[in-house]
Amino acid sequence: MTSETSTSPTEATRAMHLRPPAPLEPPPSHALAPSNVLRGKCAPWERAASFIVFLGLALALFHAAWQHPLSTQIGGAGDANEYDWFLSWMPFAIGHAHDPLISHYVNFPGGINLMWNTSVVLPSILVSPLTVIFGATFSYNVLATLAPALSATFAYWAFRRWTGIAPAFAGALVFGYSPYMVSQSAGHLAQTLIMSAPLFLIILDRLLAVQQGKPWLEGAALGLLAWAQLLTGEEVFAMEVVVALITVIVLCAISANEVRDRLPYALRGGAVATGVFAVLSAPFLAVQYLGPYRVQSPHPPDVYLSDLLNFVVPTNITKLAPKAALNISMHFSGNGSEEGAYLGIPLLVLILVTLFVARRRRVTWVAFVAGASAAILSLGPTLHIHGHDTGIPMPMDALAKIGPFKNLLPDRFASVMTLFAGMLVALGLEELHRLGRFRLPALAGGWAVTALGLAFLFPITNFPASLDPLFSAYAGGLACPGASNNRSHPPVALVMPAANELDLRWIAEANFCFVMPSDTGMTGTNSGDLGQQNVMLTVGNSLTPGFPLPPLTPEVREEAALFIQDLQVQEIVVGPETPASPPWSPTEQAQLVNWVVGLTGQQPVQSCDPFRSYIWKHLPPAGDIASGHVAAVQPPPPGAKCTP
Repeated sequence: MTSETSTSPTEATRAMHLRPPAPLEPPPSHALAPSNVLRGKCAPWERAASFIVFLGLALALFHAAWQHPLSTQIGGAGDANEYDWFLSWMPFAIGHAHDPLISHYVNFPGGINLMWNTSVVLPSILVSPLTVIFGATFSYNVLATLAPALSATFAYWAFRRWTGIAPAFAGALVFGYSPYMVSQSAGHLAQTLIMSAPLFLIILDRLLAVQQGKPWLEGAALGLLAWAQLLTGEEVFAMEVVVALITVIVLCAISANEVRDRLPYALRGGAVATGVFAVLSAPFLAVQYLGPYRVQSPHPPDVYLSDLLNFVVPTNITKLAPKAALNISMHFSGNGSEEGAYLGIPLLVLILVTLFVARRRRVTWVAFVAGASAAILSLGPTLHIHGHDTGIPMPMDALAKIGPFKNLLPDRFASVMTLFAGMLVALGLEELHRLGRFRLPALAGGWAVTALGLAFLFPITNFPASLDPLFSAYAGGLACPGASNNRSHPPVALVMPAANELDLRWIAEANFCFVMPSDTGMTGTNSGDLGQQNVMLTVGNSLTPGFPLPPLTPEVREEAALFIQDLQVQEIVVGPETPASPPWSPTEQAQLVNWVVGLTGQQPVQSCDPFRSYIWKHLPPAGDIASGHVAAVQPPPPGAKCTP
């Protein structure tokens, strides 16, 4: 009988302890991220509710325009009319197989490079159906309203990763409805479409800190977002990149012991982001840097910047700005739309409290350094105090010497600053919940200061809106010349004054039935974007009442005749006095009409708008204009018969 050998439980246990452990497989690199990196989640109902609330606030802010959204535009006349052109050009160019990034319809005989302009390429494409159906004014109003609403909504989503509902909401208000946002909404659409900033914050947090997803997917999202912002507002994108680089350096410095573990994940995601951005952006950047009509340094670098006092002194864009404060802010450099660095003393005090109560949270110092860096860069190349240039060099002076960064307007770094200011407000309010026995009085004090700070930021309730009705001279085709003398382009019409940005709106209303010489490219103010200077391009450009027009001397006639002949101008249009442009009054318009009548010896056709345009449809030969052998006619009397 054979016996089977068996092992007792005690022996088996002893054998297990003596046996060497099996080798473990190395964990995937993303598992190296600490498992205690936790983030809050924003519920679906919160996402929807936050957008509805913030959209309601935007509609209330811009209520004057939304009473008649097809004919009244948010903000004032001027730069907003550029966006009418941009919004109209994109569907027209695509529908007629033109290059959407290069246009010869303005600044003729040259043209413009839309990548060197604030042309909001991607938003223009997205709202093209609205533009075609309802017009550019409506599309502009939609985008201008969505800008603060979506910016605040995405900021709320971002802040909810670190805070509760109420603190995140307060912080989102600081960002989405800051004086920067409100002041830029007067006409700078590209500078208000900054909803990418909080989205960058979310993706970079996932890619660099949390690291619990798929690095390639997060990298792809980062690259796609960067491309989208490039085609929305390249200036804002450049500022976001600068602040992001500073933030990453700070994050690495205060987390040096984790860099080695987190680096592989971050590098994989970063490589994908770089690849996606490079592939998508290459065609557009090639047009910008290799294409025609490149514009450099269109604005002086030391004008549009944040005055040091602007952080605590409000401008007339806030409702509760006292007269004493306005007497100070009126001396700031630049203009009202570029003075948006105001945060106010209460919120600055709350941010200091945050640095104390949330000092143990790494995110606090990252947000502080990012916001402070953006604030310092917004001060420009030299420090200005109360409108006085102290000559003290600032970091922006060094940044402006690096490639395309010289084209940045420093004050617009306030866009990024307000994001991190809102984040610090949210973090501080969140930390006040954790102060033990001091929790209730601290919360009461913190929310009281926050309410006061938000009240100081409360915008004006009569936000400007400009009446921009359709003018029959353009929408009805009256200003459209006949067949072109040149098959390579439509007929040429000179709209005067040639520097009036409303000209851009009118050529769009005319469905681009003519090309238009101008002396300013797209902005009407940029000395760096000037085209050819000719009497026909400069006469009447000053809207100062009583500005004398040049006498019709033989030299002036010859210069005008050569311009008309060289460009084959078939039609001259003197634009209307409009409710959107009060400095251009009937008096100045009549002076210019009389001047063109004297030059051509012809009476114009008048449109039947309440604010009339005057059009010279059949110009005499250039030789007759030069010699002055033209008919002596009287200018059209007021109330003369018009042409519908």
